[in-house]
Amino acid sequence: MTTFASSSRPLRLTEPGELIAAVPALLGFTPVRSVIVVSLSPSRDTPGAAAIGAVMRHDLLLPDGDEPVPELMGAAFARFGTVCARDGAEAVLVVLVDPRLDRPDSAAVDQARRVVDALIAELAHHGIDVAGVHAVPEIGSGSEWFALGRDARRGTVPDPAASPVAVARVYEGGLIRRSRTELAEVLEPLPMPVRSRVAGYIDEAVDSRDLAYEYAVRAGGRDHADRMELETVLDRIADHDNGIETLAPEMAELAVLLSNPTVRDAVLALAAGPYADAAERLWITLTRSLPDPERAEAAALVGFGAYIRGDGPFAGVALGVALEANPRHRLADLLDQALQAGLRPETVRGLADTGFEIAARLGVPLPPPDPAG
Repeated sequence: MTTFASSSRPLRLTEPGELIAAVPALLGFTPVRSVIVVSLSPSRDTPGAAAIGAVMRHDLLLPDGDEPVPELMGAAFARFGTVCARDGAEAVLVVLVDPRLDRPDSAAVDQARRVVDALIAELAHHGIDVAGVHAVPEIGSGSEWFALGRDARRGTVPDPAASPVAVARVYEGGLIRRSRTELAEVLEPLPMPVRSRVAGYIDEAVDSRDLAYEYAVRAGGRDHADRMELETVLDRIADHDNGIETLAPEMAELAVLLSNPTVRDAVLALAAGPYADAAERLWITLTRSLPDPERAEAAALVGFGAYIRGDGPFAGVALGVALEANPRHRLADLLDQALQAGLRPETVRGLADTGFEIAARLGVPLPPPDPAG
């Protein structure tokens, strides 16, 4: 599994321990058994420092014995190289996290070096240097790291929670989760009886929606019908945000309304405005409560919101849920491909702008986008 994140924070290159401590904040979770590649370019604002670009992670797969480096590693490194080249990176720093790499003479070190050699060779095709490789069994306060190469330096990891990057992330309202598993738990389906109860209302919601939509089209045209559905979704978001429970019939209704591409595309705009958190809370509730394939729409909306705010790890999890629920979901597939290609959030933010345009065409006023976004 590959994870992408990004940052523009300056990093002093003389402190490997501080780099390792900052990794959980850069990714949004604490990685295990991972290879992390941090792309670097000269900082315009801080002399002697480098600006962090893309932060990329993949499961660390070590070769067995004399076996070649696993193909999945090679494919991940090819993606890493493409992303770094597009970002104009001059160098990268590499962190290996694995309990098998607990000391420089560990049996797994030779296999790890072979993996790193494959990464170095891939990046060399793009003219990108590997400025340093550091290994650590786990990222925690006091964990011992060592350089994997000619540099025999060793040291300890300071408290990741006290990392300046972590402090800044929390100050900005971001979360640092204990593991990627904790990310997945946010969207974990509710017990089957709950989902079955919601599923039992789907067919009725479809029939009711079809009838209401037909009447609305006759009364005022298709835009009028779409406007009524969009306003219903917005009302449900407001109710949910005010603590009013969204009942099973209402969840089924929302699943049907979000299957209307015009409505779904319009609410993408919410991710860029002041109601982003309120909308995401409802999307998460729906993702956990709806059956397959209906939950794909809500999960894709969660993924989009996470993507444009720079939370690549959570976006990846949400989009994975959407594609698992409906492998042919076009929006989720589009966003997942963009994420795996390392495209920056501003690249896909245009979908939110389109959402504002759709809502305006329907005559539904939405709060303006956050200028800081």
